[in-house]
Formats: sequence, C-alpha cells, structure tokens
Amino acid sequence: MKKLLLSFLLIVFVSASFAQSVEDKIWKRVEALHKAIFETKDSIVMADLVAEYVTYGHSGGVVEDRPTMIYKAAINKNEYRNQQVERVSIQVVKKTAYVRFNFSAGSVAQGVETPFTIGIFQVWQNLNGNWRLAGRQAVKLK
Repeated sequence: MKKLLLSFLLIVFVSASFAQSVEDKIWKRVEALHKAIFETKDSIVMADLVAEYVTYGHSGGVVEDRPTMIYKAAINKNEYRNQQVERVSIQVVKKTAYVRFNFSAGSVAQGVETPFTIGIFQVWQNLNGNWRLAGRQAVKLK
C-alpha cells in the first residue's frame, strides 16, 4: 500500500513540475517578445519568436500579419516608461498555450506621455520544439 501511495505521489509531483516548467518556458518566450517589441525593437528576436502565419491584433482594432508586425514594432519611435506586466494565466493544451496578461505603461511620442493599460491574449504553438506566437489580441482596460 505504501509503494502504491509513493508511486502516486511521485507521478503527481513529476506531472506538476513538468507543467510548471512548460509554463515557465512559455512565459520566458512571452517576456522575450515583449522586451523585443517594447524595449529593444529587435526584429531578429521578434522573427525568432513569431510564427510565419501570426495574426497580431492591437487594442485599437488594427490587425497585422508577421512582416507588418515586425516592421512596425522595429521602427516604432515611442518609448515606454514605467512598464508593468501582470501575468494572469497560462493554460497549456498539448502543443498550444493560451496566455493572458495585463500591460500598463506610459507611451512617450514626440515628448508627450500617454498612460495606457491593456489586456493581452496570446496563443503560442510549439512548432518543431520551439514555442512561437501564433495569435495576439489586445484590448483597452480601464
């Protein structure tokens, strides 16, 4: 009976640590993409993290394909001050991850700072062993 209980506990522990490590890997990819878009404007990093067929939706309603999204993010002259990212949830189902987080900052364009807060929903897929962004939609939060 003790062996059965120990085996069960081991399976639960291994499953929980596996799920946690997958979520951590995905969150690191989310953070890397966020940094590339809002801080470094690094198109090479963006290209590595974004799927070829991504659909990238902004809170204002604009939806971009991969080349447009990478280009516009890389040339964006805005500076983002006082960034705060709040991880809400990550749900992994097989090779697809559903990520929700909130992002607030002050966007500085031509010397004028405009505060904003958005909720972001992302869909990540594990493609050939790498998690890549397949879809993103942002909404304005009050």
